[in-house]
Amino acid sequence: MLVGLLVSVACSSPSTVLPPAVQAVIDFGRGTRWMTEGNDPWEVFVCHVPVDTQSVAYVGLPMRLPLKPDAVSAILDDRVGKYFDTLSHGAYRPRFASGGEVTITATDEPQACVDKALAASSASAHGVIAVADAEHNATQPGGFGNPGSACAAPPCIASTTRRSAYVGAADFSSQWGDQPPMDLIEHEVGHALGWPHSGYDESLSEPHLSALDVMSNSAAPRSVDPNRRDAPGALAINLLAAGWMSTEAVAVVPPSGGTVALAASTGSLGIRLAVVELDDHRFITIELLTADGFNDHLPATGVAVHLIDLSDENRTQTPLVGLPPFDDLLAPGEAFTGNGWVVSVAVGWRVTMHPANVPTVSG
Repeated sequence: MLVGLLVSVACSSPSTVLPPAVQAVIDFGRGTRWMTEGNDPWEVFVCHVPVDTQSVAYVGLPMRLPLKPDAVSAILDDRVGKYFDTLSHGAYRPRFASGGEVTITATDEPQACVDKALAASSASAHGVIAVADAEHNATQPGGFGNPGSACAAPPCIASTTRRSAYVGAADFSSQWGDQPPMDLIEHEVGHALGWPHSGYDESLSEPHLSALDVMSNSAAPRSVDPNRRDAPGALAINLLAAGWMSTEAVAVVPPSGGTVALAASTGSLGIRLAVVELDDHRFITIELLTADGFNDHLPATGVAVHLIDLSDENRTQTPLVGLPPFDDLLAPGEAFTGNGWVVSVAVGWRVTMHPANVPTVSG
């Protein structure tokens, strides 16, 4: 065990000074807080794709589903609404209503579905989601999401900000019966909240490598349990950015190191996130993921470690422990060394973090 070398972190003090990069994530989140608090009105459009389409997304796939916007919006309002209501502990719920139907031409790409939906949306919609009646080719992404542009006097309407999401028809095919999976739509709504990918390598044919986050492989739970229909939970850094986690739940580890007793990052009490500053643009996050709820696909409860990097315009979130899908989390008695730090886990989910060049004493 480690003896006498590490100081405890004053982790419950609301006056804790956050590292600049962590503060930057929070400040960005404050600018989009109108999207992540209370009811968030969306309009759902079914996008009709012509059978003779030339788009690589759909070409060669003749199936067209008889989707209706009122039926699709009812499913999303129930299932996706409940997912985010649970994830946010009641702070946020997207509400989905029927917007209508749009049709693209044979030379249009999926973005045209979104463009037409935005043009047809009402002044009450803060976002639109377009669902194509055609599935996508296996080599093509299943969807995309966009938080839109900043607006001067929020809340702002979707036709002004262009806040949107899009998915193909695959998740609404008859194989799912009356329980279509919502994980991809939850992922794209996450993008529309301003959340970036995590555990993502765009050079790979399947870039979503991590099973730990809705913003990586959103279908990871379904690969473990075919009956699962929702995505995993969200990383604590996204909960913090959205305002669903207070800064009082964050422990800032001093340069000399510290020990923190972690509570579940998906919970609502206790210290749910520890951060280690590397420089003005990068920090390490340490959080406890419990194998229950949206994360019941995990093999076991454990501690996840991520590198958060704001060095360029985009925030990257990279899991550091283990190999894809990164679900072999740190258990009591295990440690991780990387980026100049050691993260050790003890019984009771007491996590000790110290610089790698600081000697330890066993006893």
